[in-house]
Amino acid sequence: MKQKQDFVEFLRFTFDAKKKVNPRYSLRSFALFIDVDNSRLSKILRNERPVHPELVERIGKKLRLSAEEIDRYKVVEANKYRRKALPVTPKKIVPYKQISEDSFKIISDITHYQVLELMKLKSFEPDLKWVAKTVGISEKQAAECRDRLMRVGLLEIDEKGRWFDTSEGFSTDILSETRASEAHRKMQSEILIRAHSALEKFTLEERDQSSMMMATSAKKLLEAKKMIKQFRRKLGQFLDDCDEKDQIYQLSISLYPLINKT
Repeated sequence: MKQKQDFVEFLRFTFDAKKKVNPRYSLRSFALFIDVDNSRLSKILRNERPVHPELVERIGKKLRLSAEEIDRYKVVEANKYRRKALPVTPKKIVPYKQISEDSFKIISDITHYQVLELMKLKSFEPDLKWVAKTVGISEKQAAECRDRLMRVGLLEIDEKGRWFDTSEGFSTDILSETRASEAHRKMQSEILIRAHSALEKFTLEERDQSSMMMATSAKKLLEAKKMIKQFRRKLGQFLDDCDEKDQIYQLSISLYPLINKT
């Protein structure tokens, strides 16, 4: 069989092939087979939701694709949504220095990620005043976040004023290693400050903050970091795989709310 051009096309072809064998085969059955939420799969097949690299790999393995096919589809899907990030109106030429500075601010300031995650909530309103109040920042800061995200292609606003998260495939490669490290330190510092604040701000029912101490060998650190990374990604997929989103959480490993409820 000739390989389909993108992963969504491949999923449609696979589902149609199963229906030909069994006309009663439903989308829900297909979603159950590939271990994806039914509503999420429906949106993916309608090109209303991106297919993240981790999901491409997970589904690809379920459908017995080769490692080479999975890697190719990862690149295709990332490029597809990166192209969607391009604005419809003619682009202004923005100096590389400006983009690098914008990228640094985004990577180092957690507020930008809050705005992107906020857009996944059912209650989201594409209004700067609402965004500012919900995140806990000024309208000026909300506008700066919005504009910065748009300049680097992570956010698109159409002619009807609708906001679209186009951050699929975003990379920090645009920054030098030194700048990226500085940005990472700045963000982690902010996350720790927020985690400390959450101890007083939220009840035990609203958050989870725990720790443990053990004696071990420093030689195990590299493998331990790999295990932590795998856990983060698995937990992230579990938490993201739903449609009724009503809160944003930060994992450090401290799990606590990030938006203001009114």
